[in-house]
Amino acid sequence: MNRRAVFVLSNKGGAGKTTFARGLLDLYRLEAKEVAAYDADGKVGQLVQHYGQRDERGALLPLQDPKIGCGFFDIRADDDRDVLINALADEPERLLFDLPGGLVGELGKVIDYGAAPRGLFDEYWDKGYAITVVIVMTPVLASVRTVQESLEAFGPKVNYVVVKNLAFGPRDSFILFDGTDRDGLRFPSSLGKAAVLDAGGVIITMPPLEARSYALLDVFNLTFKEGALGQGRGRQLPLADRVRVRNWLQDYEQQIYPARTLLGLDSAEQADPANPTPAPPSAWRDAGAHARGAAA
Repeated sequence: MNRRAVFVLSNKGGAGKTTFARGLLDLYRLEAKEVAAYDADGKVGQLVQHYGQRDERGALLPLQDPKIGCGFFDIRADDDRDVLINALADEPERLLFDLPGGLVGELGKVIDYGAAPRGLFDEYWDKGYAITVVIVMTPVLASVRTVQESLEAFGPKVNYVVVKNLAFGPRDSFILFDGTDRDGLRFPSSLGKAAVLDAGGVIITMPPLEARSYALLDVFNLTFKEGALGQGRGRQLPLADRVRVRNWLQDYEQQIYPARTLLGLDSAEQADPANPTPAPPSAWRDAGAHARGAAA
C-alpha cells in the first residue's frame, strides 16, 4: 500500500472532526504532500467553506479541483456518494474525506447495499490505498461507544486513529474512555480503547483553539494557514489572533506526531514503532518566521 485514504468521522456534529481535518489538510499542503480533499456534507460543509476555490467575488466555484481547493458532495444523496469511488480515478497519493457527524453508515450504501463498507474499502485496497479511519471524540459516553462500534463495522484491515478533543476538557476528562480510579470514582478502561490498541491504532489529542480566534476564522472563511501566516484574506485577522492560530497549529502538529504514518504524513519506511523519535521542531514555527520576514 503506497497511498493513503483518510476518513475523518465522529458520532455527532460539533465534536471537532472538521477542525481536525482542517489542521491535517493545512499540514499536508504546508509539507507539499499531494492530497485530494473532499467535504461529504455538500456545499454547506465547513471544510469546503474554508478550503474551496472561490471566484473574484468570493463565491465558491461549483467545480473544484480537490488537489487545490476542496471537492464536495452530499453523502446522503445516492448519486453523490459515487464520488467515494470516482475519487480513485486519478489515484492521488492521499485522499482526505471529512464525513458529516453521525452519518458513518452512509459509507455502506455506495456498493455494499447498506452493510459495512467492506466492498467499498476493497476498491481502495485494490488501488494500493491503505485506509485510516480517524475518530474524533468527546468525553461523553456516546462518543466512547462510537470508537468500539467503528472498529466492529470497519474491521481489522483498517488503521485507526482516535483523537481526544481537548476543547471539551483536559486529558483527564476522558474517564469513560481511559478509565479512572480517583476522587471516589472507579471506571475500567473502555473496550473501545483496548480494541484500538489491539488493532495497532494510535490515540492522540487535539489542542483547543481560543474561541474568539476560531470565530474570526469563520467570519473571514480563512484556512488555519491563511490565518496563522496572514496570507491573502488572512491579513484581515488581528495580529494577536494570528499568533494564537499559529501556536495552535504548532501544538496540533506536535500532538498528532505519533500518528504521522497512519495519517499519510510519513511513509512506513520512515517510521520505526520500536524506536520512536521525538517530535521535530514545528514546521509552522519556520513558516511563521518566514512570513514575518517577508512582511518586514
